[in-house]
Amino acid sequence: MTDFAEQLIQSPEPSFEQLVEGTEFMVGMVQVGTETEWSKKISEFEDFLGIGDEASKMVQEQKAKARILQ
Repeated sequence: MTDFAEQLIQSPEPSFEQLVEGTEFMVGMVQVGTETEWSKKISEFEDFLGIGDEASKMVQEQKAKARILQ
């Protein structure tokens, strides 16, 4: 019989510093004032999630399609 506890992959617990950094980042996201700051924060958030390059590529593709349709 298989011991399922042995098969589980344990994810590391975040350190206190990582939790503080993440909290500070999220607070900063809701305190953005201008559109330029907001755009920058969205980019930082995408990078934080690890999807920055993919999201940027999708936006560029959508802009290119919109130009073609015009």
